[in-house]
Amino acid sequence: MRACMILGVIFVHVVSAIDAVSTPLSVANIGLDMVLMPLHFTREAFMFITGLVLFYTYYHKPFSTTSFWSKRFKLIAIPYVFWTALYIAFIGVISGPGYDWAPVNLLHVFIRAILTGNQYFLYFLVISIQFYFVFPLLLMMMRKLERWHGWVLLVSFLVQLGLMGIVQWVVPVLPTDTYPVWLRTIIHYEDRFVLSYQFWFIAGAVFAVHYERIRTWVLSHRSTVWWSMAAGVAGLWCYYAIARFIFHESDAAVVNVLQPVMVPYAFLVSVTLMVIGVSWARVREERSMRFVSPLVRFFGGASFGIFLVHPIMLRFVDQAVGLLHVNGIDRIPLIPLMAVVTYCASGVVAYCFGKVPLFSYVVGIKTRLPKLNRPDKVSTPA
Repeated sequence: MRACMILGVIFVHVVSAIDAVSTPLSVANIGLDMVLMPLHFTREAFMFITGLVLFYTYYHKPFSTTSFWSKRFKLIAIPYVFWTALYIAFIGVISGPGYDWAPVNLLHVFIRAILTGNQYFLYFLVISIQFYFVFPLLLMMMRKLERWHGWVLLVSFLVQLGLMGIVQWVVPVLPTDTYPVWLRTIIHYEDRFVLSYQFWFIAGAVFAVHYERIRTWVLSHRSTVWWSMAAGVAGLWCYYAIARFIFHESDAAVVNVLQPVMVPYAFLVSVTLMVIGVSWARVREERSMRFVSPLVRFFGGASFGIFLVHPIMLRFVDQAVGLLHVNGIDRIPLIPLMAVVTYCASGVVAYCFGKVPLFSYVVGIKTRLPKLNRPDKVSTPA
Protein backbone atom coordinates (compact mmCIF):
# COMPACT_ATOMS: atom_id res chain seq x y z
CA MET A 1 0.00 0.00 0.00
CA ARG A 2 2.75 2.46 0.93
CA ALA A 3 4.65 1.85 -2.30
CA CYS A 4 1.51 2.60 -4.33
CA MET A 5 0.60 5.69 -2.33
CA ILE A 6 3.97 7.40 -2.54
CA LEU A 7 4.03 6.83 -6.31
CA GLY A 8 0.58 8.43 -6.41
CA VAL A 9 1.90 11.40 -4.43
CA ILE A 10 4.66 11.98 -6.97
CA PHE A 11 2.22 11.72 -9.88
CA VAL A 12 0.02 14.32 -8.17
CA HIS A 13 2.91 16.74 -7.88
CA VAL A 14 4.10 16.22 -11.45
CA VAL A 15 0.59 16.64 -12.88
CA SER A 16 -0.14 19.65 -10.64
CA ALA A 17 2.98 21.47 -11.81
CA ILE A 18 2.01 21.11 -15.47
CA ASP A 19 -1.66 21.83 -14.79
CA ALA A 20 -0.72 25.09 -13.08
CA VAL A 21 0.71 26.53 -16.32
CA SER A 22 -2.12 25.33 -18.57
CA THR A 23 -4.71 27.74 -19.94
CA PRO A 24 -7.93 27.62 -17.88
CA LEU A 25 -10.70 25.58 -19.52
CA SER A 26 -8.40 24.49 -22.33
CA VAL A 27 -8.43 20.85 -23.40
CA ALA A 28 -5.10 20.33 -21.63
CA ASN A 29 -6.35 21.98 -18.42
CA ILE A 30 -9.54 19.91 -18.31
CA GLY A 31 -7.69 16.70 -19.14
CA LEU A 32 -5.06 17.30 -16.46
CA ASP A 33 -7.76 18.18 -13.91
CA MET A 34 -9.57 14.93 -14.66
CA VAL A 35 -6.33 13.01 -14.08
CA LEU A 36 -5.43 15.01 -10.99
CA MET A 37 -8.76 14.82 -9.20
CA PRO A 38 -8.90 10.99 -8.90
CA LEU A 39 -5.27 11.02 -7.73
CA HIS A 40 -6.11 13.34 -4.84
CA PHE A 41 -6.74 10.41 -2.51
CA THR A 42 -3.15 10.20 -1.31
CA ARG A 43 -3.39 12.55 1.67
CA GLU A 44 -6.40 10.79 3.16
CA ALA A 45 -5.01 7.34 2.35
CA PHE A 46 -1.80 8.20 4.19
CA MET A 47 -3.82 9.17 7.27
CA PHE A 48 -5.86 5.97 6.95
CA ILE A 49 -2.83 3.69 6.82
CA THR A 50 -1.17 5.62 9.67
CA GLY A 51 -4.19 4.96 11.86
CA LEU A 52 -4.40 1.34 10.70
CA VAL A 53 -0.75 0.58 11.45
CA LEU A 54 -0.72 2.24 14.88
CA PHE A 55 -3.95 0.66 16.08
CA TYR A 56 -2.98 -2.74 14.68
CA THR A 57 0.30 -2.44 16.60
CA TYR A 58 -0.99 -1.19 19.94
CA TYR A 59 -4.69 -2.00 20.33
CA HIS A 60 -4.34 -5.49 21.82
CA LYS A 61 -1.14 -4.83 23.78
CA PRO A 62 -0.32 -3.06 27.04
CA PHE A 63 0.20 0.59 26.21
CA SER A 64 2.54 3.15 27.73
CA THR A 65 2.01 6.74 26.62
CA THR A 66 5.53 7.87 27.55
CA SER A 67 7.12 4.92 25.75
CA PHE A 68 4.95 5.52 22.67
CA TRP A 69 5.77 9.23 22.52
CA SER A 70 9.48 8.61 23.09
CA LYS A 71 9.65 6.08 20.25
CA ARG A 72 7.41 7.85 17.73
CA PHE A 73 8.54 11.44 18.18
CA LYS A 74 12.19 10.56 17.64
CA LEU A 75 11.30 9.01 14.30
CA ILE A 76 9.30 12.02 13.13
CA ALA A 77 10.67 15.08 14.96
CA ILE A 78 14.23 14.49 13.76
CA PRO A 79 13.19 14.20 10.07
CA TYR A 80 10.90 17.21 10.47
CA VAL A 81 13.64 19.50 11.80
CA PHE A 82 16.31 18.18 9.41
CA TRP A 83 14.26 18.44 6.23
CA THR A 84 12.83 21.82 7.21
CA ALA A 85 16.38 23.16 7.44
CA LEU A 86 17.49 21.38 4.26
CA TYR A 87 14.51 22.61 2.24
CA ILE A 88 15.15 26.19 3.36
CA ALA A 89 18.80 25.91 2.31
CA PHE A 90 17.80 24.29 -0.99
CA ILE A 91 15.28 27.04 -1.76
CA GLY A 92 17.97 29.62 -0.97
CA VAL A 93 20.40 27.98 -3.41
CA ILE A 94 17.93 27.72 -6.29
CA SER A 95 16.62 31.24 -5.66
CA GLY A 96 19.91 32.76 -6.78
CA PRO A 97 21.90 35.72 -5.48
CA GLY A 98 18.82 37.64 -4.33
CA TYR A 99 18.11 35.28 -1.43
CA ASP A 100 18.63 36.73 2.06
CA TRP A 101 21.18 34.53 3.81
CA ALA A 102 21.39 36.76 6.87
CA PRO A 103 21.31 34.62 10.05
CA VAL A 104 18.41 36.64 11.46
CA ASN A 105 16.31 36.03 8.36
CA LEU A 106 17.21 32.34 8.22
CA LEU A 107 16.26 31.94 11.89
CA HIS A 108 12.94 33.71 11.27
CA VAL A 109 12.19 31.53 8.23
CA PHE A 110 13.18 28.37 10.12
CA ILE A 111 11.04 29.10 13.18
CA ARG A 112 8.03 29.97 11.04
CA ALA A 113 8.54 26.80 9.00
CA ILE A 114 8.75 24.63 12.14
CA LEU A 115 5.55 26.16 13.51
CA THR A 116 3.56 25.93 10.26
CA GLY A 117 5.07 23.10 8.18
CA ASN A 118 5.19 25.41 5.17
CA GLN A 119 8.21 23.83 3.48
CA TYR A 120 7.15 21.74 0.50
CA PHE A 121 4.93 18.89 1.79
CA LEU A 122 5.97 18.71 5.43
CA TYR A 123 2.39 19.43 6.46
CA PHE A 124 2.00 15.64 6.58
CA LEU A 125 4.55 15.44 9.38
CA VAL A 126 2.77 18.27 11.22
CA ILE A 127 -0.49 16.30 11.08
CA SER A 128 1.30 13.11 12.16
CA ILE A 129 2.85 14.86 15.17
CA GLN A 130 -0.59 16.08 16.24
CA PHE A 131 -2.00 12.57 15.77
CA TYR A 132 0.75 11.09 17.93
CA PHE A 133 -0.20 13.52 20.69
CA VAL A 134 -3.87 12.51 20.66
CA PHE A 135 -3.33 8.81 19.88
CA PRO A 136 -3.33 7.67 23.55
CA LEU A 137 -6.72 9.31 24.08
CA LEU A 138 -8.09 7.92 20.82
CA LEU A 139 -6.81 4.45 21.70
CA MET A 140 -8.54 4.62 25.07
CA MET A 141 -11.77 5.82 23.41
CA MET A 142 -11.76 3.04 20.81
CA ARG A 143 -11.17 0.43 23.52
CA LYS A 144 -14.05 1.79 25.60
CA LEU A 145 -16.40 1.88 22.61
CA GLU A 146 -15.42 -1.43 21.02
CA ARG A 147 -19.03 -2.68 20.96
CA TRP A 148 -20.08 0.38 18.96
CA HIS A 149 -17.25 0.71 16.44
CA GLY A 150 -19.70 0.65 13.53
CA TRP A 151 -21.58 3.61 14.95
CA VAL A 152 -18.33 5.41 15.76
CA LEU A 153 -17.25 5.01 12.13
CA LEU A 154 -20.61 6.24 10.82
CA VAL A 155 -20.69 9.29 13.08
CA SER A 156 -17.08 10.09 12.20
CA PHE A 157 -17.94 9.83 8.49
CA LEU A 158 -20.87 12.23 8.85
CA VAL A 159 -18.76 14.65 10.90
CA GLN A 160 -16.09 14.52 8.19
CA LEU A 161 -18.66 15.38 5.52
CA GLY A 162 -19.85 18.29 7.65
CA LEU A 163 -16.32 19.56 8.27
CA MET A 164 -15.46 19.40 4.59
CA GLY A 165 -18.68 21.22 3.75
CA ILE A 166 -17.72 24.00 6.16
CA VAL A 167 -14.23 24.18 4.63
CA GLN A 168 -15.58 24.37 1.07
CA TRP A 169 -18.63 26.60 1.41
CA VAL A 170 -18.55 28.43 4.77
CA VAL A 171 -14.92 29.30 5.50
CA PRO A 172 -14.36 31.24 2.22
CA VAL A 173 -17.11 33.75 3.14
CA LEU A 174 -16.33 34.12 6.84
CA PRO A 175 -15.17 37.52 8.17
CA THR A 176 -12.06 35.93 9.71
CA ASP A 177 -10.40 39.30 10.34
CA THR A 178 -12.66 39.77 13.36
CA TYR A 179 -11.92 36.34 14.85
CA PRO A 180 -9.47 35.59 17.69
CA VAL A 181 -5.91 34.80 16.60
CA TRP A 182 -6.15 31.13 17.58
CA LEU A 183 -9.28 30.62 15.47
CA ARG A 184 -7.84 32.51 12.49
CA THR A 185 -4.74 30.32 12.73
CA ILE A 186 -6.77 27.09 12.67
CA ILE A 187 -8.81 28.31 9.70
CA HIS A 188 -5.71 29.46 7.81
CA TYR A 189 -3.94 26.14 8.39
CA GLU A 190 -7.01 23.92 8.07
CA ASP A 191 -5.15 21.60 5.70
CA ARG A 192 -2.67 20.65 8.43
CA PHE A 193 -5.01 20.49 11.43
CA VAL A 194 -5.56 16.98 12.78
CA LEU A 195 -9.33 17.41 13.17
CA SER A 196 -9.61 17.90 9.39
CA TYR A 197 -8.61 14.24 9.00
CA GLN A 198 -10.31 12.67 12.01
CA PHE A 199 -12.35 10.20 9.93
CA TRP A 200 -9.26 8.68 8.31
CA PHE A 201 -7.59 7.95 11.62
CA ILE A 202 -10.78 6.46 13.06
CA ALA A 203 -11.41 4.43 9.89
CA GLY A 204 -7.86 3.09 10.13
CA ALA A 205 -8.52 2.21 13.78
CA VAL A 206 -11.74 0.30 13.00
CA PHE A 207 -10.11 -1.56 10.11
CA ALA A 208 -7.15 -2.50 12.33
CA VAL A 209 -9.26 -3.78 15.23
CA HIS A 210 -11.53 -5.81 12.94
CA TYR A 211 -8.84 -6.57 10.38
CA GLU A 212 -9.50 -10.28 9.89
CA ARG A 213 -13.23 -9.83 9.36
CA ILE A 214 -12.71 -6.95 6.95
CA ARG A 215 -9.92 -8.79 5.16
CA THR A 216 -12.18 -11.79 4.62
CA TRP A 217 -14.95 -9.56 3.31
CA VAL A 218 -12.81 -7.62 0.83
CA LEU A 219 -11.28 -10.81 -0.52
CA SER A 220 -14.71 -12.30 -1.14
CA HIS A 221 -16.07 -9.07 -2.66
CA ARG A 222 -13.15 -7.90 -4.77
CA SER A 223 -15.26 -7.39 -7.87
CA THR A 224 -17.68 -5.24 -5.86
CA VAL A 225 -14.80 -3.10 -4.62
CA TRP A 226 -13.36 -2.66 -8.11
CA TRP A 227 -16.73 -1.75 -9.65
CA SER A 228 -17.36 0.68 -6.80
CA MET A 229 -13.95 2.22 -7.46
CA ALA A 230 -14.79 2.66 -11.15
CA ALA A 231 -18.13 4.22 -10.21
CA GLY A 232 -16.30 6.54 -7.81
CA VAL A 233 -13.99 7.83 -10.55
CA ALA A 234 -16.95 8.31 -12.91
CA GLY A 235 -18.80 10.15 -10.15
CA LEU A 236 -15.83 12.47 -9.61
CA TRP A 237 -15.72 13.32 -13.30
CA CYS A 238 -19.44 14.07 -13.33
CA TYR A 239 -19.00 16.29 -10.28
CA TYR A 240 -16.13 18.07 -12.00
CA ALA A 241 -18.21 18.73 -15.12
CA ILE A 242 -21.16 20.08 -13.13
CA ALA A 243 -19.06 22.25 -10.81
CA ARG A 244 -16.87 23.62 -13.60
CA PHE A 245 -19.29 24.15 -16.47
CA ILE A 246 -22.64 24.73 -14.73
CA PHE A 247 -21.69 26.41 -11.45
CA HIS A 248 -18.50 27.95 -12.91
CA GLU A 249 -16.36 27.13 -9.89
CA SER A 250 -12.65 27.81 -10.11
CA ASP A 251 -10.11 25.21 -11.10
CA ALA A 252 -8.54 25.20 -7.64
CA ALA A 253 -11.88 24.82 -5.86
CA VAL A 254 -13.03 21.89 -7.97
CA VAL A 255 -9.87 19.80 -7.53
CA ASN A 256 -9.37 20.74 -3.88
CA VAL A 257 -8.66 17.81 -1.56
CA LEU A 258 -10.70 19.16 1.36
CA GLN A 259 -14.25 18.94 0.04
CA PRO A 260 -17.17 16.60 0.80
CA VAL A 261 -17.08 14.67 -2.48
CA MET A 262 -13.57 13.47 -1.71
CA VAL A 263 -14.60 11.76 1.54
CA PRO A 264 -16.50 8.78 0.08
CA TYR A 265 -14.17 8.65 -2.92
CA ALA A 266 -10.97 8.54 -0.85
CA PHE A 267 -12.56 5.91 1.39
CA LEU A 268 -13.28 3.78 -1.68
CA VAL A 269 -9.66 4.17 -2.77
CA SER A 270 -8.42 3.22 0.71
CA VAL A 271 -10.50 0.03 0.61
CA THR A 272 -9.25 -0.66 -2.93
CA LEU A 273 -5.66 -0.24 -1.79
CA MET A 274 -6.38 -2.68 1.00
CA VAL A 275 -7.66 -5.19 -1.58
CA ILE A 276 -4.46 -4.68 -3.56
CA GLY A 277 -2.34 -5.10 -0.42
CA VAL A 278 -4.13 -8.23 0.78
CA SER A 279 -4.09 -9.75 -2.70
CA TRP A 280 -0.39 -8.98 -3.04
CA ALA A 281 0.35 -10.63 0.31
CA ARG A 282 -1.12 -13.87 -1.05
CA VAL A 283 1.07 -14.01 -4.16
CA ARG A 284 4.28 -12.17 -3.24
CA GLU A 285 6.16 -15.38 -2.38
CA GLU A 286 5.22 -17.14 -5.59
CA ARG A 287 7.98 -17.92 -8.04
CA SER A 288 6.42 -15.74 -10.72
CA MET A 289 6.89 -12.74 -8.39
CA ARG A 290 10.55 -13.33 -7.59
CA PHE A 291 11.63 -10.19 -9.45
CA VAL A 292 8.70 -8.01 -8.42
CA SER A 293 8.67 -8.77 -4.67
CA PRO A 294 12.11 -7.29 -3.93
CA LEU A 295 11.13 -4.07 -5.73
CA VAL A 296 7.89 -3.76 -3.76
CA ARG A 297 9.75 -4.40 -0.49
CA PHE A 298 12.41 -1.87 -1.43
CA PHE A 299 10.03 0.97 -2.29
CA GLY A 300 7.63 0.12 0.53
CA GLY A 301 10.46 0.21 3.08
CA ALA A 302 11.84 3.46 1.69
CA SER A 303 8.44 5.15 1.24
CA PHE A 304 8.79 7.70 4.05
CA GLY A 305 12.26 8.64 2.85
CA ILE A 306 11.01 8.91 -0.75
CA PHE A 307 8.31 11.30 0.46
CA LEU A 308 10.97 13.50 2.05
CA VAL A 309 13.55 13.32 -0.75
CA HIS A 310 11.25 13.65 -3.78
CA PRO A 311 10.66 17.46 -3.76
CA ILE A 312 14.38 18.04 -4.29
CA MET A 313 14.70 15.17 -6.75
CA LEU A 314 11.69 16.43 -8.71
CA ARG A 315 13.40 19.80 -9.07
CA PHE A 316 16.42 18.10 -10.66
CA VAL A 317 14.18 16.07 -12.97
CA ASP A 318 12.35 19.27 -13.92
CA GLN A 319 15.67 20.96 -14.76
CA ALA A 320 16.77 17.97 -16.82
CA VAL A 321 13.55 18.07 -18.85
CA GLY A 322 14.08 21.81 -19.32
CA LEU A 323 17.39 21.07 -21.04
CA LEU A 324 15.37 19.27 -23.71
CA HIS A 325 13.50 22.56 -24.33
CA VAL A 326 10.21 20.91 -23.45
CA ASN A 327 8.08 23.26 -21.37
CA GLY A 328 4.50 23.88 -20.28
CA ILE A 329 1.84 21.49 -21.51
CA ASP A 330 4.31 20.00 -23.98
CA ARG A 331 5.51 18.00 -20.98
CA ILE A 332 2.25 16.06 -20.72
CA PRO A 333 3.61 12.99 -22.59
CA LEU A 334 6.59 12.99 -20.20
CA ILE A 335 4.48 12.83 -17.03
CA PRO A 336 4.91 9.04 -16.47
CA LEU A 337 8.65 9.23 -17.14
CA MET A 338 9.17 12.23 -14.83
CA ALA A 339 7.20 10.57 -12.02
CA VAL A 340 8.94 7.19 -12.33
CA VAL A 341 12.44 8.70 -12.54
CA THR A 342 11.72 10.87 -9.48
CA TYR A 343 10.31 7.86 -7.63
CA CYS A 344 13.26 5.59 -8.38
CA ALA A 345 15.96 8.20 -7.78
CA SER A 346 14.35 9.28 -4.50
CA GLY A 347 14.15 5.63 -3.46
CA VAL A 348 17.86 5.13 -4.02
CA VAL A 349 18.76 8.26 -2.03
CA ALA A 350 16.36 7.35 0.79
CA TYR A 351 17.76 3.82 0.91
CA CYS A 352 21.34 5.13 1.15
CA PHE A 353 20.38 7.56 3.92
CA GLY A 354 18.71 4.73 5.79
CA LYS A 355 21.91 2.67 5.78
CA VAL A 356 24.03 5.29 7.55
CA PRO A 357 24.06 4.69 11.33
CA LEU A 358 22.25 7.43 13.28
CA PHE A 359 21.91 9.63 10.18
CA SER A 360 19.17 7.19 9.12
CA TYR A 361 16.86 8.94 11.59
CA VAL A 362 16.40 11.72 9.01
CA VAL A 363 14.37 9.26 6.91
CA GLY A 364 12.60 7.76 9.92
CA ILE A 365 14.75 4.64 10.27
CA LYS A 366 16.15 3.70 13.65
CA THR A 367 19.78 2.57 13.67
CA ARG A 368 22.71 2.48 16.02
CA LEU A 369 26.41 2.86 15.64
CA PRO A 370 28.03 -0.49 14.85
CA LYS A 371 29.62 -2.17 17.81
CA LEU A 372 33.36 -2.50 17.67
CA ASN A 373 34.51 -6.07 18.00
CA ARG A 374 37.09 -6.32 20.70
CA PRO A 375 39.95 -8.69 19.93
CA ASP A 376 40.00 -11.81 22.05
CA LYS A 377 42.58 -11.84 24.74
CA VAL A 378 45.57 -13.93 23.78
CA SER A 379 47.18 -15.79 26.59
CA THR A 380 50.92 -15.75 26.47
CA PRO A 381 52.94 -18.67 27.73
CA ALA A 382 54.49 -18.12 31.14
